[in-house]
Amino acid sequence: MHSAISSKRPRAILMSALVFPGTGHLLLGRKRRGALFAVPALIALLLIIRNIIERTDAVMAQINSGALPLDVQLITEKVAAMSANDGPGMTIAVGVLVACWIAALLDLLWLK
Repeated sequence: MHSAISSKRPRAILMSALVFPGTGHLLLGRKRRGALFAVPALIALLLIIRNIIERTDAVMAQINSGALPLDVQLITEKVAAMSANDGPGMTIAVGVLVACWIAALLDLLWLK
């Protein structure tokens, strides 16, 4: 068992680094440990995507209504202003996603 993990570890590390946290653990057959990293990361990613979609919808509604001209600089400023008001939820979601990614990689490096 130990040699099977050792031979798959480089690929597992790459999968967790480049695909998604926990995918390397799944490759090694460690489903619970993989879920420990993948589930919170997936929830955080979904919250981030939802926030981005809501922001995009709001900007598109302003563009469609004519309240926001089709000017790249103005749209950029509007998005930046909206991002400044994200609140702690978005910061926490990004932090959880990054922490899961890093922790999954470190766990794979220390895995015996």
